[in-house]
Amino acid sequence: MQTGMCLRIYLSESDSVQHTPALEAILGLCQEAGLQGVSVLRGIEGLGKHGIHSTSFLALSSSLPLVIEVIDTEEKIHQSLPLIQHELPSALIATWPIQLIQKPTE
Repeated sequence: MQTGMCLRIYLSESDSVQHTPALEAILGLCQEAGLQGVSVLRGIEGLGKHGIHSTSFLALSSSLPLVIEVIDTEEKIHQSLPLIQHELPSALIATWPIQLIQKPTE
């Protein structure tokens, strides 16, 4: 087993970075930083500082929650954090240590 780190960034679909959707900007930053395990999860409902966001046909929200999760080494995560925080100063970001379990290559 190898130790690593999980980085999770909480956004909404309406967030932007310099007139670019935040999702696209963050994926570009992750690629630029050489981060490997990046996934984007779209929430069906969420509660945040601006109230409830839902996919309900009655709500028709264009600001659904997004979670970007990155799994990589602690070193790469720590190197990329200042760049991500600079571009998204108000985003909620969480990190925690993890154990990486991978099948050995043959």
